[in-house]
Amino acid sequence: MKRNSSVRYGFTSDKQGKGISGSTLKIIAIITMFLDHSAATIINKMLQIKGLDKIDPNDFERMKDFFAQNSSLIFSYGAFRIIGRLAFPIFCFLLIEGFQHTSNRWKYALRLFIFALISEIPFDLAFYNTFFEKSHQNVFFTLLIGLLVLQAFSLIDEKGKEKNWLPILAVAGAIAAGCTLTYTFSGIIKYEYSVLIIIAALLSLIMVILYLILSKRNQKWSIYFADILVLAVGMILAQILQTDYAGFGVLTIVIMYYFRNSYVKSVLAGAITLCFISIIELAALFNIFFVRAYKGERGLNLKYEFYFFYPLHLLALYLICYFI
Repeated sequence: MKRNSSVRYGFTSDKQGKGISGSTLKIIAIITMFLDHSAATIINKMLQIKGLDKIDPNDFERMKDFFAQNSSLIFSYGAFRIIGRLAFPIFCFLLIEGFQHTSNRWKYALRLFIFALISEIPFDLAFYNTFFEKSHQNVFFTLLIGLLVLQAFSLIDEKGKEKNWLPILAVAGAIAAGCTLTYTFSGIIKYEYSVLIIIAALLSLIMVILYLILSKRNQKWSIYFADILVLAVGMILAQILQTDYAGFGVLTIVIMYYFRNSYVKSVLAGAITLCFISIIELAALFNIFFVRAYKGERGLNLKYEFYFFYPLHLLALYLICYFI
């Protein structure tokens, strides 16, 4: 399928020839990501050298003196990290665009997987000063899982109708929804393990009954609940692998995809979702100004530039930190 440069999330863009292109958005994401990573590596290393890691957090006087003496570095660190919050939602936005317009989604997924593997050692070197750190994986893995979830949604929507296995997936999705609600409640109110099992069973039963009632009115509900199962599997996989942004990263991609018919709503929903990780992610709302100007066209062909830039800039940051 040849990409139609005037396509805007499935309908014709009214900004053709105006505004900014997809390549410009990609450059913005790359720059903000680079600033974020520079702060997390180089500036952080400089602060550690100046003795930040040797100060007792409860020693307010020493902390106050340290902040006064290193205010420029600390301000730069905070500013760069805040600016960096713009990067991930833009990459999610471009992933959704790519998913809808690529000629081969499986090749797209394979490309993400290959560069996820290539980037892992530079990622671990830059952020953990080691060749392998199992507790945190790079963002390519998050984007890959998100893409596979969207592809599963598409396959279920296209081939799930009138299939015998769809209700089975839907029931499993209802159970997954009940367990997810239980997990959410457990983070707010502490329960004994045995009580959580009972709550999970009851909520899962309620969700299954709800699905059975709704599916009799409209078969679309079978697809919706099957999608919940796919999303749950994707989020769990991201949590197990501890990818960048983890399960909430995958959820952000899905929610932005759900609001794909409106650029602004998509980015707004993504920023709100990321706020559940940290309130600092609210800075991603500034992306609204960029997507409002987006004209729905690819622009310059920068397909591989980002893929190579990601591991190379991480390796460069590691080397700079190594020689500081």
